[in-house]
Amino acid sequence: MKKFVILVIICLLTGCSVNYQVTIDRDLSVLEEANIKADDELYKDYYRTTKYNILDSLLKYHENNLKEKDYNYEVIESNNPYVVVSKKYNNIKEYLDNSLLFNDYFDKINYTKEGNIVKIETEGFNPNLRDNPSRFYIDNLDIMITPEFKVINSNATKIDEKTNTYHFMIKNDTIDFKILIEFDTGKGFVTNLNVKIFLILATLAVIIFWTVFFINKKKKEK
Repeated sequence: MKKFVILVIICLLTGCSVNYQVTIDRDLSVLEEANIKADDELYKDYYRTTKYNILDSLLKYHENNLKEKDYNYEVIESNNPYVVVSKKYNNIKEYLDNSLLFNDYFDKINYTKEGNIVKIETEGFNPNLRDNPSRFYIDNLDIMITPEFKVINSNATKIDEKTNTYHFMIKNDTIDFKILIEFDTGKGFVTNLNVKIFLILATLAVIIFWTVFFINKKKKEK
């Protein structure tokens, strides 16, 4: 079974949190990016070195695998350092066929495109249980899908309407899970702010039009 390369980096951890972002642009290209933070238990076992050096060593250990899959990767240095791995795909199908996350955690991905309507649906979730040595243990996995299109159907755990981000949140006790998202590529995402700005500008245009109209009318009457 294919393994999600980004999780290979932290296979020695007792647990971690992963923010996995998928951005679908207007040209249907896909940017895959994951931020990984290690469980504090890992750092306790390596108390003689810094957190950054620990993650950097793990990253270098799997550097060949990352290069083979054409991933960009780095350790971000901070008080609580984390690993960032990303990859750009030309289209959605290429992403779904090659994304190691989906191939590892779901048995099947159904992808359909009928006209402008794109539907992505997963089947057969494989929970990463502690007692399964073939899997990588994760405390929390937040899969965030942000299409630059109007979403018409989803089973997202949480929705950020300002950014059009659909969260699918998986915890360590999740047993059964399914992702469903459907969007219309013929309709771009419009934020509420853009709608408000449009309404304000339209209102101002109407006010200006009638103001000018009445001023000219009064001039003619004189």
